[in-house]
Amino acid sequence: MSPRAQIQANALGAKLLLPVDTPHPVLLDRVGMLLGRIDPGSPAAAVQQRFIAASAGTADLLDAAGAGRALPVAAIGQSIEALNRAADGGNLGAWLDLVWQHDDATYQHCLLVSGLAAAFAQRLGFSEADRAQVAGAALLHDIGKARVPLDILRKEGPLDPGQQAVMRRHPEIGYELLVAQGGFTPLTLAAVLSHHELLDGSGYPHGIGGDQLPDLVRMITICDIYGALIERRPYKPAMAPEDAFGILVGMGDKLDMDLVRAFGEVVLGAATAGLGTLSDPRARKPVRAA
Repeated sequence: MSPRAQIQANALGAKLLLPVDTPHPVLLDRVGMLLGRIDPGSPAAAVQQRFIAASAGTADLLDAAGAGRALPVAAIGQSIEALNRAADGGNLGAWLDLVWQHDDATYQHCLLVSGLAAAFAQRLGFSEADRAQVAGAALLHDIGKARVPLDILRKEGPLDPGQQAVMRRHPEIGYELLVAQGGFTPLTLAAVLSHHELLDGSGYPHGIGGDQLPDLVRMITICDIYGALIERRPYKPAMAPEDAFGILVGMGDKLDMDLVRAFGEVVLGAATAGLGTLSDPRARKPVRAA
């Protein structure tokens, strides 16, 4: 912040000058304002600020995983906190609007699924510790994709059999990455390894099902499938929420229909009444902190 440095910055067209020791949250807020992501007068300003914090944490997480460095625990915690405080606001639509601004498919998907999972746990009335468990597992569920070649991740259209085989390795890659680092709960490890498994045993990577899949894994699977259906891509139109939810319902015994109904209350509200008399999953206390 020397006079000479400030003059040079102004000559380059700087719109804002901050000292090098500016606190991280303040830096994120200022950068967000410059990018037009934060409108201080908007009712959704708090959600926007938390989205920027979660996005920065996700970037740190994926960059570290892709480079083979230890995952930044502080960034994970920051993102979990931002996700759960955004869910407290009950404005899932504002979160999704911000997610669509990400043009990177992996970033978009991670922020989308973790936002859906945080809102899901909040809807079910989970404790703060259990909400952190759910949001953290969702944030990390696709961490293995950081090690998948970009030409596969960014391919427009269907993958060929060889590419599909590489892509289907991402749950095991993510699991191995977390185990090697240590410090992650068994439920988080299960979510990373098994979020593509289905209750009837038809999923991957190990074809397990039924009681082998904890309820937290079942929740992340629902969020993951729904998120993939409603994602926006240049080569694929987003599916309408009602249609995407209809596909979840149509999967029958592949998914936990009690949890599907509760998820429908998050993304569609009263529109889920047509599902009939499925039992209330809140009575099951699906997730416990581990």
